[in-house]
Amino acid sequence: MYDIFHVPGIIAPAGKLRPDKFDTGVAYLRATGREPRFGAHVNGPSDTAYLSADAEARASDLTELWLDPKIDLLLAVRGGFGSAHLLPLLDWRMLKNRPELPLAGFSDITALHWAMEKAGAGRPIAGPMLGKLAESAASPYTAKFHALAFRPGAYELPPAGEYGSLTELRSGRASGLPLVGNLSVAATLCGTPFLPDAAGRILILEDLNEPAYKLDRCLTMLEQNGLFECCAGVIFGQFTDCADEAELRKLFRRFAAKVNGPVIANFPFGHILPMATLDFHRELSIDNGRITIL
Repeated sequence: MYDIFHVPGIIAPAGKLRPDKFDTGVAYLRATGREPRFGAHVNGPSDTAYLSADAEARASDLTELWLDPKIDLLLAVRGGFGSAHLLPLLDWRMLKNRPELPLAGFSDITALHWAMEKAGAGRPIAGPMLGKLAESAASPYTAKFHALAFRPGAYELPPAGEYGSLTELRSGRASGLPLVGNLSVAATLCGTPFLPDAAGRILILEDLNEPAYKLDRCLTMLEQNGLFECCAGVIFGQFTDCADEAELRKLFRRFAAKVNGPVIANFPFGHILPMATLDFHRELSIDNGRITIL
């Protein structure tokens, strides 16, 4: 995983990774010929159990590795909560000096990814984090569509057999850059200076362990901030342990009616494997139920 990158910088912008998962991820990188560099506070200390360190320390780690010219990939150890703490602490104008530096992660890393798009700093990659590298490499669908994400040439993103077929909630054609994220985290950016412009983008949303009414609340926040009206299309990924399929489909159909473009559900992206890796700076198209990376 991330084989084309040579010097990954390991950051913990939210939670701290369990030692066994941390060691397994680092061992995987080293076995594939990479020697990672680590943020000084990637393993703490922290007086808050769900954070890797205080916000200033996490922001300092990210900035130091981001500005190191030898680092060609920033790789988050995990999600959890805490990435939003960093957003007002980062010098976004300085970070724009490396506009194409990839920062890989998902879940809580959505806060950083969307703020990066707002600022025009870095290149968000929605894909496996340090704690899931070895597991992801062993997942055929995940490994295949992770590798293709970093190669030139168009390719179709098919459904994953484990989840069944894609569901077309609203037919049509659209193309645009993807704006990928965890729904609950994305909704928390509404009303902040860090919510990016979704005009012409393909929204790709997923979530974990949220009841239907909370998903409805978050979708409503995005709707009332104009995202569904201005985006080119919407793709709903995996909503693991959230609600039963019928309830989710009813909810998604209601919001699909508010989108001026195609809407697809059951896409293989979320908190479980298999999952596709998605580059925010690589155009995606939807053509009557088929999804292609261009």
